[in-house]
Amino acid sequence: MPVPNPDAEPDLPDDDLPDDAVEARWADIVAQLGPLAEPREDPEGVGAGDATGTTEAPDDARTGPDAGAPRAVGTGPRDWPVTPEVEALDETESHFTPPDPEPVLSRDPLLTLAWTLVVGVPVLVVVGVVLRAAVPALRLPGWSGPVAGALFLAALGVLLWRMPHHRDPDDHGTGAVV
Repeated sequence: MPVPNPDAEPDLPDDDLPDDAVEARWADIVAQLGPLAEPREDPEGVGAGDATGTTEAPDDARTGPDAGAPRAVGTGPRDWPVTPEVEALDETESHFTPPDPEPVLSRDPLLTLAWTLVVGVPVLVVVGVVLRAAVPALRLPGWSGPVAGALFLAALGVLLWRMPHHRDPDDHGTGAVV
């Protein structure tokens, strides 16, 4: 059985540690991390550093983004030499103009009415229930519930009837069209 160390910190959750214990742990983590080396400018291209892709930082390496030193050449997966063809391709891709969206309300009044009823009837039912709970003296006519249900079902039937029944024969893919 291990003997407890009287000088050791008590086993407290991290939130309950005293500030000096947190500072000591933080200092220990920073000491184990060691000095960080920034990559230096690589005139010969990517990969001129050591086996891990890092390079030693020169003595005059910048210490912040505003230091004014030349920017270091990265060794990331998106860093590659830029050719005129790549620049031209980037230029054409950067000027993409998306097509105009379709109108929110279609030009078909039956479809617009069906969507209005499918969305509006449940909203009106919820408003009616809330008003009935807030004002107990408020009475709705007995025929309003069956009429609202019939209108909702009719509108839902119209929307289902107007759905496409067959896939376009030219559409062979199952994914998004880009």
